[in-house]
Amino acid sequence: MARAGVNYQDISKAAESIKAHGQEPTVDRVREHLGTGSKSTIAPLLKRWRSDHGEASDIGGLPNDLVEVVKSLHERLQQAANLRTEEARQEFKASSDELQKKLEEAGNTIAQMTTRNQDLEKEIERLTEVKKLQSRSMEDARVNLAKAESQRDQAVAGVTDLKEAVAELKQENRDIRNHFEHYQLRTAEDRQQEREQFRQQNLQLQDQLIASKEQLTRAEEDASMLLENRNHLQKCNHQYEISNASLKSELGRKAEEAKTLSRELDAALMTGQKFKERHEKLAEQLEGLSHQKACNDKEVAVLSHLLAATKDELESAKDKVAFLTDENKIILQEKAVIQGQFKQLQGSI
Repeated sequence: MARAGVNYQDISKAAESIKAHGQEPTVDRVREHLGTGSKSTIAPLLKRWRSDHGEASDIGGLPNDLVEVVKSLHERLQQAANLRTEEARQEFKASSDELQKKLEEAGNTIAQMTTRNQDLEKEIERLTEVKKLQSRSMEDARVNLAKAESQRDQAVAGVTDLKEAVAELKQENRDIRNHFEHYQLRTAEDRQQEREQFRQQNLQLQDQLIASKEQLTRAEEDASMLLENRNHLQKCNHQYEISNASLKSELGRKAEEAKTLSRELDAALMTGQKFKERHEKLAEQLEGLSHQKACNDKEVAVLSHLLAATKDELESAKDKVAFLTDENKIILQEKAVIQGQFKQLQGSI
């Protein structure tokens, strides 16, 4: 039903006003003239007005077949254009969403690869630092080993010197014993004196021998400790070499992983470029469809213009028919007057 303020009288007045200005009353013109009302309200009232004034709805006196053909053509063109535009829009949207999703996945993959590459670079730097530290530790171990070997050689030389001193002391002891036996033949006082001197010397030599043995024991302990240090350093050196080889292997593996990630990154970038090219191609197709729709709209506009021109020609023809009808009426009236006058003349004769 009509909204408040828009009724049949308003529609009728508006249609007659538009008709008086030489235009065909349409729903849009009536709505523009009134400044209010919806098309669903105006359309049935305007149809009623046309029916009351003996005009077919929305044909303006044109043949119904022509109007139906034009309308059908316009609707088919509009539907086809809308359908193709909607299909292209849906296809473009689906492709765009898919491309966007793949681009996001490629971006995530690139970000993950970049992060992993950075982690690998940090790991390589850490391993390099560890290798440097181990190299320095190995160098320090070599220096310590060299020092230990030098100390061992010095200890061995000291032990040799001590052994030579002990041998000299033993020789001196034997010499003293020989002298003691030689001088036993001397007098008792000389023997007693020499015996006392020998005893004192023997005590001194025994003290020197004990001290030499202690020095020899300490030297042997030092040599044993140096030998153990040497063995320990050799073991550490072997472990460092094994660790260095492992680090080199790990570094090579990390470098291979970095190369693999770099290749995967290049492949992902190429895939992204292909997606971008496909996106541009779909955009071009959509632009072509939009252009085609615009052409269809232009054709519809031309047909509408031809329809309006035909309506105008029909209105002109109607005006001419009305004018000829009026002239015919006037001629008929004059003819009736002349016939009456002629009858009067005949009656007077």
